[in-house]
Amino acid sequence: MRDFGLERVTITTVTENYVDMLLPDEERVTRAGLAHHFDPKRKRPLGENGICLLVEAEWGRYSYRVMFDTAMTGPTLLHNASALNLDLQALDHVVLSHGHPDHYGGLLGLLGVREAPLPISVHPAAFDTRYLRLASGQVAPYFNHDLTAVSIDNAGGRPVLHTGPLEIGPGMLATGTIPREVDFEMPPASIDMPNAAIQIREGHMCADEVPDDQALVLNVGSDGIVVLVGCSHAGIVNTIRYAMKLTCRERVMGVFGGFHLGFPGTPESKTAKTIEAFRDIDIQLLCPMHCTGMRAIMDLARAFPDAFILNCTGTKAFVSA
Repeated sequence: MRDFGLERVTITTVTENYVDMLLPDEERVTRAGLAHHFDPKRKRPLGENGICLLVEAEWGRYSYRVMFDTAMTGPTLLHNASALNLDLQALDHVVLSHGHPDHYGGLLGLLGVREAPLPISVHPAAFDTRYLRLASGQVAPYFNHDLTAVSIDNAGGRPVLHTGPLEIGPGMLATGTIPREVDFEMPPASIDMPNAAIQIREGHMCADEVPDDQALVLNVGSDGIVVLVGCSHAGIVNTIRYAMKLTCRERVMGVFGGFHLGFPGTPESKTAKTIEAFRDIDIQLLCPMHCTGMRAIMDLARAFPDAFILNCTGTKAFVSA
């Protein structure tokens, strides 16, 4: 990617797992707070298990708008966009982090209200059949059945399939496949685990290591990056380090999204090791969300009180060069 630096980035949390109307504005964020929720003239944003982040990037007199993930359902995404006064017609691109419904589920609903085609960055492995089998015996069969290149195209999206890095806008990079190098972030290797994610690949059942997992990286200023992640199935430390490598930048101005520390069976030691790795990286704005898990979120808040921001639906964060 050419070394282009954005002047200002606004990241709006269109959908996150929960709403908290008591959170105040802070130096780097504004909230859809108490007055918004009590104002009878306004819609109240909703929480839903999933992520949807809207990025507005600005430089000079220009701007570019990217949606990263599309939450779990179309009705919630569209409701929240209306409640937060977001113009979905102005979107330039969508990036899907991976093919799980809490990250792509609102896509067809979004495309259904669009007046113009919209490019959709997605790894081709996102379309592979997926199952989930829990220790309780519950099974979610073919839970990504509605994510296909045909369904996207028929709804007005234009799938942009890629496995390597893709420049999707000025100073914006969808990473494609993320190398997995950190030992404590290695994915499950067996379908016989008590809580097993399963993928059908080339006709065979195998552990779903989520090979389609990707991040969105934003170049800010002359030396900074902001990293957006969905569930960090490739590992949050792996992801940040790969973003730094791709951009040749070491100043991490912000990280937003799910760190996958709250999945059932994840040892607490993984959070401790993640915190130690974060100390080496020196992240300036830390916004763990979604699948990070409340216990890990609180551990991160204690470890990085000056960088930590508690995120929720309706939060706007501002990062400037």
